[in-house]
Amino acid sequence: MSILEGSDIKTADGTDPLIFKELANHMPLLCWMADPTGHITWYNERWHEYCGTTPAEMEGWAWQSVHHPAKLPSVLETWTSSIASGQPFEMTFPLRSASGDYRSFLTRITPYRDRSGEIIHWFGINIDVSEQEETAARLKNKRYALKRVLAERQAILDQLGEGVIITDAAGEIVYMNDSAQILHGQKQLGVSPDNYSSTFDLLTLDHEPFPVDRLPLTLAVRDNVTTIDGQWIIRRKDGSEIMAKGNAKPVYDDGGEKIGAVLTIRDETKTHANEMALKEAMDAKDMLLYEVNHRVKNSLQLVNSLLSLQAGQGSDELRLNLEDARARIGVVARLHGQLYLSSMHDRIEAGAFLKGLVADTVVALKPIDSITSDSVSEDEVMLLLDQAIPLAIVVNELVTNALKYAFTDKSEGTVSLTVRKKADGKVEIEIKDDGCGLPEGFDPTASSGLGMRVSYALVQQLRGKLTFSASDKGTVFLVEFEPTAMSVV
Repeated sequence: MSILEGSDIKTADGTDPLIFKELANHMPLLCWMADPTGHITWYNERWHEYCGTTPAEMEGWAWQSVHHPAKLPSVLETWTSSIASGQPFEMTFPLRSASGDYRSFLTRITPYRDRSGEIIHWFGINIDVSEQEETAARLKNKRYALKRVLAERQAILDQLGEGVIITDAAGEIVYMNDSAQILHGQKQLGVSPDNYSSTFDLLTLDHEPFPVDRLPLTLAVRDNVTTIDGQWIIRRKDGSEIMAKGNAKPVYDDGGEKIGAVLTIRDETKTHANEMALKEAMDAKDMLLYEVNHRVKNSLQLVNSLLSLQAGQGSDELRLNLEDARARIGVVARLHGQLYLSSMHDRIEAGAFLKGLVADTVVALKPIDSITSDSVSEDEVMLLLDQAIPLAIVVNELVTNALKYAFTDKSEGTVSLTVRKKADGKVEIEIKDDGCGLPEGFDPTASSGLGMRVSYALVQQLRGKLTFSASDKGTVFLVEFEPTAMSVV
């Protein structure tokens, strides 16, 4: 039967199919009809528009010409099987368009039977699903890419030495990496902020239950607060405890909306134990130095007392020499006494100490009541004992000499001290008097006096230099040296 003569075909209920065909011509789908043997007798206009064919070109089994050669065998096999069994047909395959490209169509073929059950014709529709397939393929590729990114990120997070916990916007835990699971001794997802402490047995450093509202992760979730180096204790189910330190911060999307929070944790148990051991060692060292300074001071005071007794029984020359020795020992004893009273047992701030030393020396040795001291410390200068002791003795010697010789014919005068740091990092100590100056032709560097020889020897020990200038308006001694670098304790 010609497809042009399809009007002679009747439907199962005897109605004329012309009305149905007219409706089918206005459908956006490709539609067609076939006789019981599969011989196609009619196509709707949409079919011919898409394929660019005429009814004569498509009669019978000529539809094979618009099928993709690679897919056609399976289409024929399925279609002939349906014809033989009388079962509906459904299959997706490509059809060639008028422009020559192929688009994917979902084809459904249904048999129509008469009242006795015999098939009188087949009705088929082809639905263009190429866009859906392309969309599905894109989504599949995106899902694959997303899964790959997530897998890579999870692999990276699991390799981190730090534990990582991620929450959603409400604060429920959605991710824990392997390190976080090891640190806590468990892995629990879906935990809300109210249950952080109880679920993971989190404690303060005082071993009290950690208040939920003060936990770094809670602060990040509820208050948008970033915490750096927060500390807490994790008590694991086996009873072991670790000292945890971590950072927590809220996480926002590109639009500025909070989408969750992240907590990173590291195990500081060994570090904390080492810090505590170091603190105990430092406390023990401080206590030892405290005791040493105390005993050294007492011992030097005892020596000073013995020298005082000896001086009282000797000649004038011996008495003077012993008094000088006592003064030098007194300086060292004074310094150890200062260390004993301070929190630093191996160093001292030179400016304050020397100001007090000069003032006390002037009060003790001034030949007349009108001699005063005037000391200025322009900079803070911290010195270790190996420099502080020789410097203090040098200053004491120079101030003592000024008091002994600078004011022999003066009714008043001043001994001044200035401590300053120079631009090159060196320290300069200036001892100045406004006395009569040095005797004409007197060279301190060639002096046979013990005080000057001691001063020059100790300045050499400081690896510094001692210079002077003198006039009838007084004498100035300058001690210059480079302070020893010290570590911060």
